[in-house]
Amino acid sequence: MDSFSDRTKRRLRDELLDAAYEAVVAGGYDGLRMAEVGRRTGVSRQTVYNEFGDKWGVLQAVAARETERFLVEVNAALAAHTDPIDGLRAAVECALRLASDNPLVKAALGQPGSDQASQLLTTRGQQVLELSHQRLDAHVREHWPEVPAEDATTCVDVALRVVLSHIVNPGAAPAVVADQVARVLGPFLSARRS
Repeated sequence: MDSFSDRTKRRLRDELLDAAYEAVVAGGYDGLRMAEVGRRTGVSRQTVYNEFGDKWGVLQAVAARETERFLVEVNAALAAHTDPIDGLRAAVECALRLASDNPLVKAALGQPGSDQASQLLTTRGQQVLELSHQRLDAHVREHWPEVPAEDATTCVDVALRVVLSHIVNPGAAPAVVADQVARVLGPFLSARRS
């Protein structure tokens, strides 16, 4: 059981992340101010710095939490299908639909300072990519043990990179992209399961 102190720290962190999320959604990376995050949660700016290190650390923490939330729905889409190819198709479509409606993603790509925030999905996106890869790879291995582990990892990696590419630079509709990914990776998965 967590101590009172641990629960209080976790609650404060969640409140700080809520305030930071709202600031980024409202004003992009340029709108994220440590003093404002502190004010909204009733703590000093120094407390925000102590928790996250710097402004980039706050943005990374917000992105990590949002990624975890995303992955709950994406994993549910995967789990709704017993066939890995159908699951892959559903997960890709789900991820692209979620991203297109997500206020944080929109702010990261289109608000002032978006060149900074968008780096979480591009040149400095390793944290989002690794977190997504870990969660999805574990899910695939658990639900479709007939797919060899190395092949599951490869499929997850390719699908994630295609999804991130379409989030940053949208192309066809989510269902079309999902069908394309399933069509390309489907034969690979089918051959590995035989």
